[in-house]
Amino acid sequence: MHLSELENKRIAIWGMGREGKTTLAFLKGHFPDKIFTIINNEAIDGKEYFISEIDLLCHLDAIDVVIKSPGISYYHQAVELMIDAGIVVTSATNIWFDLPKTGKVIAITGSNGKSTTSALLYHIMTKLGLKVELGGNIGTPLLSLPLDADYYVVELSSYQTCDLKSAPDIAVLLNLYPEHIQWHKTHDAYFHDKCNLLRRGAPINIVNAGEPRLADTENKVCFNARDKVHFESGIIYMGDMPVGGTDKFPLLGEHNLENLCAALTIAKELGLILTECLKASYDYPGLAHRLQVFGPIGEITYINDSISTDPEATIAALEALKDQNVTLIVGGEDRAQDYQALGNVIEKTATKAICVYETGPRLFDQLNSAEKYKAATLEEAVKKAKDITPKGGTILLSPAAPSYDAFKDFEVRGDLFMALAKS
Repeated sequence: MHLSELENKRIAIWGMGREGKTTLAFLKGHFPDKIFTIINNEAIDGKEYFISEIDLLCHLDAIDVVIKSPGISYYHQAVELMIDAGIVVTSATNIWFDLPKTGKVIAITGSNGKSTTSALLYHIMTKLGLKVELGGNIGTPLLSLPLDADYYVVELSSYQTCDLKSAPDIAVLLNLYPEHIQWHKTHDAYFHDKCNLLRRGAPINIVNAGEPRLADTENKVCFNARDKVHFESGIIYMGDMPVGGTDKFPLLGEHNLENLCAALTIAKELGLILTECLKASYDYPGLAHRLQVFGPIGEITYINDSISTDPEATIAALEALKDQNVTLIVGGEDRAQDYQALGNVIEKTATKAICVYETGPRLFDQLNSAEKYKAATLEEAVKKAKDITPKGGTILLSPAAPSYDAFKDFEVRGDLFMALAKS
């Protein structure tokens, strides 16, 4: 939605998290005399007109446009009623995409790995001296980014791709696993909303060759395909041509080599030299809460993988640590995910499992041959893990579930795990 379309509209901003506050500041910078409506659980300081979410439906006749925060489902009953009433429901993401800018936009999504791939690509491009900005779901609101960059690396969640109207220069979809059913209502809707990024008409759509749902993607460029950028036996290849080794790449696991291949594929499409890009990746520091290794403490290594909110991510973590003696702390908010495959991997790798929080009992009952324990809290789980993990072993927090049953977010969960490890 272009700014000119908002000038004479009665605008409401729904949600006052980081993105909502940034949106308000951005719009006030362009329309300093306009009074905005804030839809939120609590009022904020300022001259804006406040509507509580409880009373929202009584005030629809006073609103022309609603700019919705990503955490509010597009399938929320109030959103449907707004659209039926002729109110335009949009997002800060859509506003940013329509801003005038000359830099190329690379939009990256995926069920797993999107933050790592986005940050890795940004790291590579920055090391090569390119003028690049990083924002979106990774934490920096898009409307706070300067508009004079040559490149924009934009991480998008399914909440942001769902109603995306515009196309980036390069769209990237890393993988698809069932997720976020509470927001999207069904897994089919989640897949459809995630893939909306690929339907916007980008001239280049980069997808994982191993994802069958993406086989018919238009303007497709694959990674992890034998004739494209892929890895094999510790070497990155472009087709048959070796690019360089993976031994100096700092991240654990084959799933992170897939993320590296995705980043290198983007770089290739931007005309960058792959050997230089691979070398630039060797000192990538990684992101917190993503197979974050610390220790050893008391001759035990601790790995914080709190970002793992689905079974597939935890499977990838266990496969990355398959040669280690692992005690897994697993469990969190129950979103009706299927844990059969994860249970099989736990038993196959002889992993000791401490099952905790809402999903803990379900996974505990599913395990047969594995050494397994129950815990009520993360504090109890870490204490038990210290008792049963031998010297030289590894304690891994990889919950395979969201954190919201007990924590504000995965970061708080991961920070507590690290503090408990050190106590």
